[in-house]
Parts: sequence; structure tokens; C-alpha cells
Amino acid sequence: MPSPATPTAMAPFTERTFVALDGLRGIAAIMVALRHAPFLWDVPAGSTGWMRNSYLAVDLFFVLSGFVLEHAYRKRFRQGLSVRSFMLDRLQRLYPLYALAFLVSLPFLLGQFADGVPDPAQMILGLLCSALMLPTPNPGHPGADLYPFNFAAWSLFFELAANLLFAAFGPRLETKTLIWLVSGFALGLVVCAITGWLGFGIEVGKRGVLGGGPTWETMGAGVIRVGFSFFAGVLIYRFYEKARLPPASPGMAIGAFALVSVVLATGFPGGLDLALSLLSVIVVFPLAIMICARFDPPSGALTNTMQTLGLLSYGIYVLQVVTFHVVEVCAQHLGTRSAIVGLAALPVVLAAAYAATVFVDVPVRLAMKQALKRRA
Repeated sequence: MPSPATPTAMAPFTERTFVALDGLRGIAAIMVALRHAPFLWDVPAGSTGWMRNSYLAVDLFFVLSGFVLEHAYRKRFRQGLSVRSFMLDRLQRLYPLYALAFLVSLPFLLGQFADGVPDPAQMILGLLCSALMLPTPNPGHPGADLYPFNFAAWSLFFELAANLLFAAFGPRLETKTLIWLVSGFALGLVVCAITGWLGFGIEVGKRGVLGGGPTWETMGAGVIRVGFSFFAGVLIYRFYEKARLPPASPGMAIGAFALVSVVLATGFPGGLDLALSLLSVIVVFPLAIMICARFDPPSGALTNTMQTLGLLSYGIYVLQVVTFHVVEVCAQHLGTRSAIVGLAALPVVLAAAYAATVFVDVPVRLAMKQALKRRA
């Protein structure tokens, strides 16, 4: 496996500024995948056991996204980058691997047609919406997933919505206004989570106390989650840029990695679950990102590993559902069902993410960039 630092056609996508953040993102993506690995848990990971809180990695991803996009695009917006150009950039980043996951899942979905489905019209609507990276309307079932064929893709929808607001209003938001905005979202998150408004608390057993967003009836909770976390990331970057704090020590970085990993891997005590989950999202994740942004690991194996994890993180996240489904179908065909299958599935996801990133994502994005340059 070539390291991301190797000079190749991948170079435009692998020259990373915040290496430790790449590592943090990659570890979080792996922990999300562990949560969904087939047969790995005797009981659903959302209700008990290890990886119970890995669903909170989505909030971490939103903070990371706001931080990195503010770093990458703030000056470009000042130089006249249009909202349209920015959103095309974001679609170039997100759509190729999403489309690959959809294409890989297509044979299984068409197989369901052959077996007969209760509502063929809803199935066709779902296929069309999924191909266009849009949520699938399902008025008769409010508890239905926004993305029934790749449930993890719900966060991509909210990511793009936040990106659009960021492009339209972010460059004009003064820092003081941004502080008020993030504070308002934080207050809304706390109040709605405690009271059960906007869909919070509906799927506690399946996704966790703050697990709103993936379904139509919890969509409001997703708006609050991304609203706080994404713009908190933007705010953190502005503080990072202005404060000029000294570099973080290795001990601080290790502590940040360890704390985030513990939060995502373990379950909080029942009586403290909501309070500690809110504390993690509102305080722990932003603080860990601030620390990791200020840590520069020494060049060598550690840096290459972190860069590789960051490079593969999106592929791991968006391909996990279909890859695990393939593994599960194979296991069922062989008549086996055990935790060993779940453990074996994770390397398959990592290999699929690597192959897809190197041979599909990077070449397609390069081709799209060149095509847009020729049209400009």
C-alpha cells in the first residue's frame, strides 16, 4: 500500500495540512464500521456493549468538516469563489464514492424486484432518489430511513445542506455573530434532547440518545446536530487562526485521541447517558479537534498512517453498508453466522475503501476537475 506521501496522481488530494485530524477522522470511521459489522455483536451495538456511542462520530465528522472547510475556502470566498463553484467542489468530493456504493448495491436491489417487493413504486422511487443522492420520500412510513439503500448516507445530505448555508452566509458571518449562532444551536440541542423534541429520543435503543437524523420523523434532530457541530467547527478554526496557540504536545494529542476513542467505543451509564453524550458533542469533540489541529506528528510511519486513515475515512464510511451486505450474503450462503465473520468483514471494508479511493475516487475527481477547467 503506497503511503499518501508518495508522489503520484493522488498528490492533489493527499497534501494534508492537519495530519492528526486525518488520523482522528480515520479512527472514528473505523469505529463506525465496527458498530455495523455483521454478526460481530450478540445484541445490537446501539443498545449495549462496545461501540455503543460510535454513532456520535457523525457529530465529530461535522465539526471536522466545518473546521477544514473554513480553512480551505475562507480566502477563496474572499477572492470571489461562487456558491455554485463551491457546491460543485463538494459534489465532486462526495458523489463518486457514493455513486460507486450505489452501483455495487444495485444487483442486490434488482434481485429484490425478482423476488417481489411489497411496494414496487416505492422501490423505484427509492432507486431514482438514491441515484441522485437525494432522500427518498415515504409519506406512509415516517420512521423510514432517508436513504433506505445506504442508511449511512443521511449524514451526507445534512453535510451538503450545511455546506450550502456555509457558502451562502458563512463568509459574511462576523465571528461574534457566529458565536451567537453556535451558542443558539448548542442551547437548542440541549433543550430538544432533554425534552424529546424534533425526534430526539425516538430511536434511543437503536441509535442512541442523540441519534436523530437518519429517518424522516427524526430529521429535525439531524438539523440541530449538524447546525451545532458544523458551525462549531467553523468557529473553532477562526479561534485557532487568531489565537496562534503553541503546538500541542504529544501527550495532549494522545490524550485527545484516547478520550474520543473511549467516548465512541463505550457506553455511558444509563442515568448519565444523555448528559455525557451532550458533553461529548458540545465540549469534548471541539476541544479534541483544537488540540489535534495544533499537533504535528513527526514525519515517518506515524504521519503516513494518519494520512492514510484520513484518505480512506470517507470510503470506509460510505462503502461500509454495501460491503458488509456483500459479506453477510456470502456468510448466509455458506451457512455461517459468527463474530468471526464480523471481524473478517472489517479488513474487507478497509480494502474496498482503499481500492475505491485509489482506482475510482481520485481518478474520477481529477477528471472532473480537468473537465471543469476546460469548460471555464
